[in-house]
Amino acid sequence: MGSFEVTWEYKGVIMPKVVTKETLDAMADFQIRDDDIVVASFPKTGTNWLAEIVVKILRAAGKTESSADMLMAPGPMEMKIPTATQPGYVTIADMPSPRLVVTHLPIQFAPKGISKPQNKVKVLVPMRNPKDTTVSLYHFANKMLKLEGKTDPIPWEAFASNFTIGKLPFGKFDDHVLGWWQMRDDPHFLFLMYEDMKKDLLTAVKTIVAFLEVDLDETTIKGIAEASTFNNMKTDLDNSKTPERQAVARKGIIGDWKNTFSAEQSKAFDAWYQEKFSGTGITFDFE
Repeated sequence: MGSFEVTWEYKGVIMPKVVTKETLDAMADFQIRDDDIVVASFPKTGTNWLAEIVVKILRAAGKTESSADMLMAPGPMEMKIPTATQPGYVTIADMPSPRLVVTHLPIQFAPKGISKPQNKVKVLVPMRNPKDTTVSLYHFANKMLKLEGKTDPIPWEAFASNFTIGKLPFGKFDDHVLGWWQMRDDPHFLFLMYEDMKKDLLTAVKTIVAFLEVDLDETTIKGIAEASTFNNMKTDLDNSKTPERQAVARKGIIGDWKNTFSAEQSKAFDAWYQEKFSGTGITFDFE
């Protein structure tokens, strides 16, 4: 995701330095294809996990022969990841169908073909409780800084308070999540809770298979679910050819926030959560 120390603001939203104004301005006209599968997410909410499952389903259905590493190589479409020579969207534009398009953009900056999809476009949106998301993002940010040769870790207290006020890349968690959530009744969208996937992966995989409208038998679906458990997927990611993907998977558990949040921080977060999500129809699982 690039350095968390160097950010800038675009139309009121904080962006990492790996996302440029030129790229964001180009997003509106980016052409989404009819058979594109999109994962639109706030960072560290299960993006790579969901993308891995999607690729396994596509491969099993004979829709692609590409590996997850190949389909995910461009990184999120709005970024120029450190190992890449050009922004993700430029690489994606030349990729054969079916494409897997990943974005962390808030809905207002996403290409129209994603924010208002037509025809057969599929958009999957993973969601994860904000306490675990913050902790995961914090560890990922420190890993990214290490990749860039910086040794001083980011102070946790400042990071946690910056999360709730949107002073981190991709802005406010609540604005981001609720922006996409307004599309929940649109049949082009599928919303998946990270915690539900952890507790019952088989059901989640079945739901994704049905959403993608592919025909797979029970044995194949069970095999995909087994191969997609966090531990199995972590092995795949740790062995990825892309350094950024090697840094993605850490613990993948629910409630890891308890090892990091102080009682005071937890209380402040709870108050913020109640204020932002009460009455929205979203209930996160924190345990």
